[in-house]
Amino acid sequence: MLAIELSADVEEMFRTVSQKTGRPLDELVQEALDRFLEEWEDQRDAVEAQQLYREFKEDGEQGIPWKDVKSSMDLKHGL
Repeated sequence: MLAIELSADVEEMFRTVSQKTGRPLDELVQEALDRFLEEWEDQRDAVEAQQLYREFKEDGEQGIPWKDVKSSMDLKHGL
């Protein structure tokens, strides 16, 4: 379990939302943390994807056309 200290303004905002929505304070804080971590992970994934794409372009490798990939997958899965 992690204990954190929130600024008075942030705590008041959470308490207000809790009172207006009837949702427990800990549930709201957990949801906010989950969203933050998901956005952070998405940002990390985007940066990694950009780096990998840059490396792909710099290496001069040939990509595989989507229609070829789709045909191959359709055959593999009997579609």
